[in-house]
Order: sequence, then structure tokens, then C-alpha cells
Amino acid sequence: MTSLGRGIFVPVPTFFKENEDLDLVALDKHIQYLANTGIAGIVVLGSMGEAVNLSEEERGLVIAQAYQSIKEHNAKLKLIAGTSAQSARTTIAYTKQAAQRGAQFTLILPPSFYRGVMDEEAILNFFRTVANNSPLPVIIYNYPGVCQGLDLSVKVLVQLSKHHNIIGVKGTDGNVGKMANLVRKTNPKEVTLLAGSADFFLSELVIGVVGLIPGAGNVFPGLCVQLQSLYEQGHVKEASELQHKLVEADDALCRWFGVAGTKSYIQSKLGYGGGICRNPLGLTSKENVASIEAVVDEVWKLEQTLHLK
Repeated sequence: MTSLGRGIFVPVPTFFKENEDLDLVALDKHIQYLANTGIAGIVVLGSMGEAVNLSEEERGLVIAQAYQSIKEHNAKLKLIAGTSAQSARTTIAYTKQAAQRGAQFTLILPPSFYRGVMDEEAILNFFRTVANNSPLPVIIYNYPGVCQGLDLSVKVLVQLSKHHNIIGVKGTDGNVGKMANLVRKTNPKEVTLLAGSADFFLSELVIGVVGLIPGAGNVFPGLCVQLQSLYEQGHVKEASELQHKLVEADDALCRWFGVAGTKSYIQSKLGYGGGICRNPLGLTSKENVASIEAVVDEVWKLEQTLHLK
């Protein structure tokens, strides 16, 4: 069994040119920005990566570019690729492609188009079928917000965690109590539990979570790393103070205007990507970017002090 380990794994956007073609140059620049900030890995083709709006060929190109960028900028980083689809067959095909293009782990949502019939048996069968046929270790991605409210139960997740090729769970449901139950009922040597957002990371560190996949990590990678380090070193007061700073910034950056807002802030501060998403996601207006900056800029300045060290 391959362990994911502790740390911050940043879910990067998929960047586009003005005509909505892939902008792999911007992706390389972004991974270069992140590579030596202390993070443990890169995630491509998650919800932040607009994977649902990419063709199979484009998915392969994104993974291959991320692999090359990691190889060039920091070969120690782990590469996780989202390979979610609505059937086990297609998910397995995407996962095999991801392995061929250099991914080391896969992140998979439960299928939810046929939400009404996705009972426990269907979910267990789906993930076990995928895990049995996946060349990559599987991380289950529980995110009710993009799955028509489908929220995987502790019972189901514990059963799936016993599969030899299922090695992690990412929880973007914000349910700290559920994650605490998973900490109690799973083996940390076999399953890595990951928070899904920076705004509740400290709460989940306290109950035993060891990693984070934060959208805000695209802008604040060093601060996310610092938060975990402070807590693990016993500096709980300092960790709490940093968590409070990240809460509002995370909300403005990742929730007010979604992926487009995050991309627009990256363009504003780092100068690449253009803030462009694929239709139906649109550009964030100048007024809305300014509203994000009004909240986030103070924390951005704090992040930059880490890059100067």
C-alpha cells in the first residue's frame, strides 16, 4: 500500500487562453510559484480544475504538463489527479490515462447524476470496482456541494477504507464531527484523512486530520503549511490566530465568486491565467475583484513575507 502522507496538497486551476484553449504555460508558471513553499503535492483536475469541462485528451495534457512542471521545479512533490466520471468504466479509463501521464494518486467523487438510486450498495460497488481496477491509489472525495447533496456516510467511508487500494478521504463537507469519527474508526497508517478547505483546517488538525487540499492554497500555500507546522509544534495560540486570518480570506477567495474569483486574484497578484474560465463560468468583474482584494490583500502580504525568507 502506498501512503499519501501528511501535508498540504494544492488543487490548482486549469488555466485557459481567451479562446478557452488550454494555457499550459500558465499552469507551469503556477506550479513553479507553488513548488518550493513547503507544500507536499499538487492536485490537478479537481473541482478547482474545472475537470467537468475538459475532454479526455485535455485531461491527459493537463496531467502531463503538471508532471513535467513538478519534475522541473520540485521533483519531491506528489501528483494527484482527479479522474471522476459518472460510470465506473469511464472513471477507470481516466485513471489509467492519469497513471500513464505521471500521476501517483487519484481523487474520485461519487457519481451523482442518478442521485436517487445511489444507495449504500451502489456507492460501495462503484468505489470497489474502481479501486480493484485502478493502477493508482484512490482518494475518495466527499463533496456534497457538487454531487447533488450526496454525502457519504461514516459507515460507507469506513467500509471503503478497508480496501487495499483506497488510501485517503478528502472531506469538503465541513463536517468536523464526521471527520472525528473517521479518525477514530480508520487506521492512520492505511488511510490519510484530508480537510477540504483552509477555513476549518485547525479544527480538523485538533481531531487528528493530517492533511489539507485547500483552494486557498493557490494563493496562500506558505500560510497553510505554517498553520499545520505551528499546531504540530504545539504553538496552538499562534495557529489559532493564523486560522482566524485565513477564514475570511478563504471565504472571499474561494466562495464569493467560485473558481473565477480565485483565478482573477491569481491574475491580479501573479500576472498569469487571465482569470478565464470555460463557459458557463464567466470572468469576475473588476468591481468584484476589488471586493476580493479588499479582504484578501492583507493576508496576501503576510504570505509574501514567507516567500522572502
